[in-house]
Amino acid sequence: MAPMVFRLLPIVSVLALPLAASAQSSNARYELAWRTSAFERAWMATTAEQHAAVLPTVEAAVQRFFSMDFAGVASALDEARLSLEQRSGPLDLERFAVQPQLRLVDAASTSLALTISPLYESESAAPFALRASFQGKSLGIEPASIEVPAKGADRGVRLSLDGVAALGDITIEVELSREGGARAVREVRLSRAESVESRIAALKTALNALPESAPTLERETVRTNVELLEKLSKSSNEETDFPAAALLADSERMVERAAKAERWFGIERSGESWMTVPSGKNGARVRLFVPEGLSEERKVPLVVALHGAGGSENMFFDAYGDGLIVELCRKRGWMLVAPRVGFMGTPVSAVLGALRERYPVDSERVLVIGHSMGAGVGQQLVAKDPGAYRAFAALGGGSGLKDASALAAEPIFVGAGERDFGRRGAEALHKSLAAAGSTVAQLRIYPNCEHLMIVVDALPDVFASWDALLAAK
Repeated sequence: MAPMVFRLLPIVSVLALPLAASAQSSNARYELAWRTSAFERAWMATTAEQHAAVLPTVEAAVQRFFSMDFAGVASALDEARLSLEQRSGPLDLERFAVQPQLRLVDAASTSLALTISPLYESESAAPFALRASFQGKSLGIEPASIEVPAKGADRGVRLSLDGVAALGDITIEVELSREGGARAVREVRLSRAESVESRIAALKTALNALPESAPTLERETVRTNVELLEKLSKSSNEETDFPAAALLADSERMVERAAKAERWFGIERSGESWMTVPSGKNGARVRLFVPEGLSEERKVPLVVALHGAGGSENMFFDAYGDGLIVELCRKRGWMLVAPRVGFMGTPVSAVLGALRERYPVDSERVLVIGHSMGAGVGQQLVAKDPGAYRAFAALGGGSGLKDASALAAEPIFVGAGERDFGRRGAEALHKSLAAAGSTVAQLRIYPNCEHLMIVVDALPDVFASWDALLAAK
C-alpha cells in the first residue's frame, strides 16, 4: 500500500460508548477524536508547566466521557488546546463541526454537500461567513453566510469542486468567520477517484471469483477493504480519515495478484498498510508499519501495540502523540503492528504467525506495549507465554498478580500519570513484580499527567529502555 496516508485521528477510549442524541447528526466520534488529536499536538509543543495549568480541564474532559456528556468533552478539549496555544477568547466558532456527505468522491462530481453543526452551546448566536479553498485557491460555497443552527440541528451547504482537478487524497480548508476578526478553520479531508461505483462493483466481482489457490491473507484483506470502501463512498460516518483512493487502487492490484495465486504483502512494500489476518469468523484487522530496506537476511524487531478500550488498530498510529510510535519505529528500522483489541483480547499469535511468514521478524525481539485496557491484555499475553516476548510496557493500566514469579525475570516497564486513574493498577502490577524478586521491572510516575496523555509522555522512555535492552544483548 502507498506509504503516504492521511494522518488519522485518535479514538479516545470511551468514544465507543453510544453517542448522545444531540451529537448524532455530526458524527460525534469523529469530531471528538479530531479535537483530541489537535489537543495532543498542542500538548507535545508545550512545557510541563503549561501542562499543569490545563490538567484540571483535561481531567474534566475525561470525566465527562464517562457521564456521556459529549458536548462537555468537546468544550473542555477545545478550552485546553486554546490555552496551550495561548489563544484567548470565547470558544464560539471552535464549537462547529464541518462534515462532508461522503469521504470517497467520484471525480465526475462537481459539488459536495457539507453539514455544519454545533457540538456545544455558546453565548453568541450571530450569523457567520464561510469560505473554502484548496491549495490556496478559493472554492465556491453556498450559502456563504449562515445562521447558527439550533442545538442538535445542522445547516446544509454545498461546496463546489470545480476548482479541484487533483485525484487521490486531498484536504479542503473551510474557514468560519465573524465581523471583528473571530475565525476558525476546519480541514475537510476527502479522497477523489474516477469511476468509484463501477470500480467497487468490479472489485466485489473479482473477489467473489478468486480461486481456492488465492492467498488467504490477501483474500481477507480485500474483503474487508471492499466493505470499508462502500461505506466511504456512501457516507462520512467512519471514525477517521482513510486514504480511500489509494486503498481502492491497491485493492484492485491485490485482487489481481491473488487471482494468480500471488502475494501482495511482503518486504518489497514499505510504509503503512492495513491487513486482515485470517482468524475466527471475521479475521483480525491490523495496521502495519514496515520500514524501508528490509531483507530476508536481516531480521528486525517487531513492536506489538495494544490500544485502550473502544479504540481500534488506528489508535497507536495516529493518536497517542499524533503517531509518535510510528516515528520511533521508523527511526530504528523496526516493524510495528497494531491489532484491533476487544475485551476478550486479540489473536496476537495468529497475527505474529502471518507476519513471520511474510516479513523477517526477529522472534527473539518481539516487544509489546499496551495502554489502559491494552495494558491489561498485554499483561495477560506476556504472563501466559513470557518466553515469546522480549519486553513489555504497561501504560496507564495493569493489575497486581497473585503470583508474578513467571515474570520476575522479564523486562517490564510500568508507567502511569501522577493523576492517572489507572495509576493504582499500574502500581499494583509493579509491586507484585518486585515482591516476586524482579530487579528489572521499572515504575515511572509522570508528573502533570493523567490517563489520556500518559502514552505521549512515556513513549520516549519506553523506547530508550528497549534500546538499552537490545543493545545489551
